[in-house]
Amino acid sequence: MKRIFILMIGLGLVAGFNRCADDDYSSKYNNPEQTSEPSIEKLMTGVFHAGRDFTFNSYWRSYTWENGVMGVYAQTIGFLNAPGGMYTANDSYANNRWENFYDVLAQFRILQHEFGKLDAVQQANYKVFVNLSEIFVYDHLSQIIDTFGDVPFSKAGYLYITNDLQGSYPSYDKATDIYSEMLDRLGEIYTELNAIGSPNNILAAQDFINKGDLSLWIKYCNSLRLRLAMRVASQGDLSSKGRQIVAEILNGNYPLVSALTETIQVLPDTRDFNYGDEFRDGFKDHSRASQEMLNVLLTEGTLGENDPRLPIMYSTNAAGEYKGLSTHETYAEQQTNTNLSESQRVYSRIDSTTVIFNRNLISPIVTAAEVDFMKAEAFQRGWADGDAKQAFIDGILHSTQFYFEENKVSPSSDGTKMDIPAESLIVAYAEKVWNAATNKEIAIITQKWLNFGFLQPFQAWNEIRRTGYPEFYYPEDVTAQLLKTLPNRVRYPASERNNNTENYNAQVQSMGGTDDAYIKPFWAK
Repeated sequence: MKRIFILMIGLGLVAGFNRCADDDYSSKYNNPEQTSEPSIEKLMTGVFHAGRDFTFNSYWRSYTWENGVMGVYAQTIGFLNAPGGMYTANDSYANNRWENFYDVLAQFRILQHEFGKLDAVQQANYKVFVNLSEIFVYDHLSQIIDTFGDVPFSKAGYLYITNDLQGSYPSYDKATDIYSEMLDRLGEIYTELNAIGSPNNILAAQDFINKGDLSLWIKYCNSLRLRLAMRVASQGDLSSKGRQIVAEILNGNYPLVSALTETIQVLPDTRDFNYGDEFRDGFKDHSRASQEMLNVLLTEGTLGENDPRLPIMYSTNAAGEYKGLSTHETYAEQQTNTNLSESQRVYSRIDSTTVIFNRNLISPIVTAAEVDFMKAEAFQRGWADGDAKQAFIDGILHSTQFYFEENKVSPSSDGTKMDIPAESLIVAYAEKVWNAATNKEIAIITQKWLNFGFLQPFQAWNEIRRTGYPEFYYPEDVTAQLLKTLPNRVRYPASERNNNTENYNAQVQSMGGTDDAYIKPFWAK
C-alpha cells in the first residue's frame, strides 16, 4: 500500500489526484489529476487514466508483465528455457501491477466520496459516471485477484477520505467474496444503465474507452460479468452461482459484445494516447513465435489449409517456414538458433506490420470472439440453450476479423499487408476445425486461448488454469531456487509485505503459513 500513502500524503494530493498526468492527456480530457476542484465526470476519467498502462498495450505492460511473465506462463510468446529463473515473476513488475490497481481504486474511492456529497437530483444526473467507473474497476480488480488471490478491497483506498494513516492499512478480503460481489453488482449496474434514457451530454468528452456510447458500456458490463461467471462456473465455491448467471445472461439474451465494431478497446491516435515507436520495445525481446501458437494455426496437414490468421500473426523464418521456440528444445539448442544471423533466422516472429511496428494498435479489452467462445463452451456444457457449433464458428470468424483489422490499421510497411479472405472461406475453415475435433470443449478452449494470444496473454493463462487446456509441456527448472515448475499464482509483492505487514502476515497464516506460488485460485482446475 506504500504507493497510496505516497500519493495521498507525500505529494499532498487533493480529491482526484493520484499522480502528475501527462501533458498530452490534459490537452485531450479535463484531467482530474490537475485540478483542485474535482467534478464527478473528471474523476471518472481519472479512474480510467490511472489504469491506462494496464488497459492500453503500453510498452511497460507489454515488456515487463504480459510478455515477460504472462506470455511465458500461457506459452503465447516464444521464450528461452533459461535455467535459474524461467518461471520467476520479477517482484518489481508484480509490484507495479499491484500498485497500479490501487491507484485506480484510490481514485474510485474519491469519486464515490464526492458523489455522496451530491443531492438526489445531482446524483441522478451523475450516477452514470460512477457506474462506468465501477465496471472498469471490477475488470482490473478481477485481474488482481486472478493474479494474487485474496486481496485488500473493501477497506482499501480510503486514506484521502479519512486522513487516518494508522487506520488505512487494509485487511484482506476473500477472493470468493469479492467475486460474488462483482457478479451481483455488475448485474445491478446493467439494470441501472438500462434505466438511463439518454446519456449525460458531457459523457462523450470524458470517456476515452467507449466515447460515451452507453450501448457499448452495457455490452462491456454484461460481457465482463459473463467472463467472471464462466471463470467460476466449472468448479469451486461459486460454481452454482456462476452457472446460474451464465444461464441468466445467455438465455435472457442480454446485450453482449457481438461484432468487430463493438470491440471494447482503447485506440491510440497521433496526438495523445499513442505510445508510438516505444510500443515495439514491448516486443523487442519477446518477438519470437511460440511453437504452441503455431501448432494450432498450422493445420494444412490435417485440414488441407492453414488458419487464415497465420500470415498476419506471424512471419516465416529465413527458410520460408513457420517455426517457433518450443519448450521441448534444450536451452543450448535455443541459444545456437537465436545466435544465428538474420539471413539464417530459425524462428518465426510476431508480424511486424500487424503488431510490432503498428503505431495504431488496437488494445482489446473484450472482443466479440471471446464472447463467442464463452457462448460455445456454455452451450456445449449445457449451461445455457444455444448452438455451440455456430458460436464456435462465429468465434473464429470474429477473431480473424479482429486480427486482420489490426493489420489493416497499421501504418507500417515493414511486413505483410493482406486483405481479409471472404467470409465464406473463413466460415468453411472454422467448420473444418469443429468437425475434426474429437473433444469439442478442448477445441473451444484452444481457440479461445489462441484468440487471446500475444495481445491478452494474462487471459490466456486464466484459461489454462481454469480448464487445464490447452495442455503444454513446461520443463522443470532444476536450478531455480523458488519456482522449479509453473506456478499457479504470483506471490504478493515485497512492498505489501513491508508496508502492510500485519495484514499481510494474517493473510499468509490463512494460506497455511506460506505465501506459496503453487496455491491455486479458487476457480482453478
